Amino acid sequence: MRKFLIMFFAATMIISLAVVSFAADMPTRSSGAKPGAYPSGPIQKAERGFSNALFGWTEIPKSIVDRTKESNPIKGLILGTLQGVCKAFARTVSGIADVATFPIAGYDKPAIIPDMPAAK
Repeated sequence: MRKFLIMFFAATMIISLAVVSFAADMPTRSSGAKPGAYPSGPIQKAERGFSNALFGWTEIPKSIVDRTKESNPIKGLILGTLQGVCKAFARTVSGIADVATFPIAGYDKPAIIPDMPAAK
């Protein structure tokens, strides 16, 4: 059990460092980039894939909140959960596909729009 925890912690740290280093390459609005425009390349495709695969589940609470704002809380909870599970599944599978195929071309065509879970 201890060996598993050490390996889990090490893998988490490596992934965290990779995500931070990829995020550092993202342009800011002050650097002259168009709003919503991201650089395209294999590193950005891998970063988008990791982000979608790891944080795809955030679509569930996001959909619940969005649906609840549109209607009553019970309807929002039920329909938001169903919609969120579908969106989370699609985003997670898309992220896994991006990670698996990041060396292959198609960098500027994310399968899920918006291409990051928190973007809207």
